[in-house]
Amino acid sequence: MDPTLAATLYCLLAGGVLLGWLRERAARTTTGAGEGFWPGTTSAPAAAHFAAAAATLLITVAESVVEIRADVSQSQSVLTGLSLLALLAAAIIEEVVFRGFAAPAWLAGGRLLTVIVAGSTVFALVHGFDLGTVHGRVSLAFAFVTSLGLYVARFNPLNPGRSLTPCFTAHIVRNLAVFGIKWAQGFVTW
Repeated sequence: MDPTLAATLYCLLAGGVLLGWLRERAARTTTGAGEGFWPGTTSAPAAAHFAAAAATLLITVAESVVEIRADVSQSQSVLTGLSLLALLAAAIIEEVVFRGFAAPAWLAGGRLLTVIVAGSTVFALVHGFDLGTVHGRVSLAFAFVTSLGLYVARFNPLNPGRSLTPCFTAHIVRNLAVFGIKWAQGFVTW
């Protein structure tokens, strides 16, 4: 499939998901109803957003440092400017799927821990890194750690309503930082 068409379709899908999610959130805010189809449609305090964004930014910086120290930063994939839109769309879709549908707000204890570890494993693996290379293994490890952090963004005391909004914020910050680092290192083409 043409990369431009694929990115466009992915963005349309993310737009539809976000629109449905926002409509339910607005309805919940207006009526006080409980959660319907879309998960995590509650609000979260600013501190939850800040902590989640700061954590994912630190993880991203750590990943870049490890790539440089392991001398694998030059083996990165090249992104196009259009990839930025796909990265933002991915943040919405992946959060709704992994931290939303796959991890219901009512989970706790051992079940929650199992979902977090299993979900983070699947999250890291679906990104399709080449595990035959050092760079692929580094990327896989940091995708796993990022996913753990995103689950913590939803299931921690700073986010008592278990809203997905801090997860959206953190994932968008992560993807923007990845794009920015790649751009600064010369791995983005326009």
